Amino acid sequence: MNPKGNIWLAVGKRNVGKTYTAMQIAEEFYLRENVPKSIIVFDHTNNSSYNDYGLDPITLEQIMYVLPKYPYPIRAIVRGVEIDEFAEVVINYVSQCSILFDDCGVLFRGNLTIPRQKLLKTPKNNGTELIFQAHNIREISPALLGEANMYIIKQTVDDPDNLPPKLIATREISHLLIETIKENFQMPPNKKWATRVYDTEDDEVWLPGPNGTFQIVNGEDYFPFSAKKRYGF
Repeated sequence: MNPKGNIWLAVGKRNVGKTYTAMQIAEEFYLRENVPKSIIVFDHTNNSSYNDYGLDPITLEQIMYVLPKYPYPIRAIVRGVEIDEFAEVVINYVSQCSILFDDCGVLFRGNLTIPRQKLLKTPKNNGTELIFQAHNIREISPALLGEANMYIIKQTVDDPDNLPPKLIATREISHLLIETIKENFQMPPNKKWATRVYDTEDDEVWLPGPNGTFQIVNGEDYFPFSAKKRYGF
């Protein structure tokens, strides 16, 4: 995971806990002692799932003129705003912040507008964590697939053996998708919350642990097709 900022993709069907885990990741950055990051949710679908997280409504003007001067990290939600307007504000005024995008498949589809293209370049410059949620991998634009380096993987409707060619680390993500399917098969219908997180840059798998924590395992030690596992290094 890049220490400056990252692009996250949280993928999964409805009711598999995408919002919960996305907020869990954002909370980690919010609560850390060293350079904590504010939380801003861009909710263009009026998703009631966010109502339980203590998020305060915020306007673009407040993000532009109040947030840069505020001494503490905030927890806020933006509604009723066009994505390109929000992107321009994030590009020019926001730093050290986790930003969640609800249902990004609609927002990042086809040829991207210039503000949306520029938005994807902000993490390493501004220290932002951009966390995009989507129902499946195939609905995500190639541009976003190419920029993402952190994957929050839930069970999706994707065929793990036929993933988009633009997807980075196809073999690893396919393997983790299959694991979530297998794990959920053993769970009741209302508890199919199997989760894996994959860091494509550092080749690390995050496994959910007790109390909302994660155990991090090196990919060479985790994947059965790794060179270490195949050749016994």
